[in-house]
Amino acid sequence: MEGGQRNTQSVDLDLIDAIDETDTRGLHGARLAATVILVRDGRDGLEVWIQERQATMRNYPGYAVFPGGGVDPRDFPGRHWDSGDLWSGPSVVSCARTMGVTKYKAHALIFAAARELFEEAGILLAGGDCGPGGCQPEMFSQERPELESHRLSFTDFLEQNRLHVDAGKLLPWSRWVGVVKEQTFDTFFFLACVPEGQEPDGNTPEATDAGWFPPQLILDGWRAGLVRLVIPTWAQLLRLSRCRSVAEAVDDASFSDLRPVVGDPRTDQRYREFFTTHPIERI
Repeated sequence: MEGGQRNTQSVDLDLIDAIDETDTRGLHGARLAATVILVRDGRDGLEVWIQERQATMRNYPGYAVFPGGGVDPRDFPGRHWDSGDLWSGPSVVSCARTMGVTKYKAHALIFAAARELFEEAGILLAGGDCGPGGCQPEMFSQERPELESHRLSFTDFLEQNRLHVDAGKLLPWSRWVGVVKEQTFDTFFFLACVPEGQEPDGNTPEATDAGWFPPQLILDGWRAGLVRLVIPTWAQLLRLSRCRSVAEAVDDASFSDLRPVVGDPRTDQRYREFFTTHPIERI
């Protein structure tokens, strides 16, 4: 396991309470993004949901990634904002304290993570008055492509269906800042468990394939040249590979260091293997 003590990251309380509606960017002006590491207990231990991106995608074509993407401007709360009925679980201030950002940005990042997971994997981390079986993704299958195409905002989707995001199901895991196609992204990774009664799917136009795999198997595939990985994905898989179960991964999330890893950390010994291993691609 990483770390050695619970996340007690020191954050300026004035920063948490600040709401600057013009400040929608991450570190050094980077675009904010959210990625979700979806896990479950498999027959032989922890498994993670991962997808292979279409070769035609602008960013990371043909690479294995977790569901995620950039923050939509509409993921931020309104001008006179109040999470109200659209938010449940730990408070926005609590999430902001853990993540080291303003509560304005914490709201947007949590919404973006929940939205991207629903768009790309069909997992809905939201609740509401949906009847005895709870709020199941198939109830909102018609809205999913509307969200993917950005014709519908996630906030409008929640309001129209009287749903609320369960922030407690998205556990801050890590933060990476790097350049992709000349654009800098400040990406927050969240750990999430599959809700009872739900199962992810690969019904996204962004991926050619998706499925459950042990983290170590994906790393072995990378070493053999069968899987393409970028350093942030590789690093999360390496950390996950040390967890034997969902319970261990959830516990490890409480030790997360949310200070950003910036650029390609070639001098950091934790990531030495990635920069010194050069697999021959066999894809």
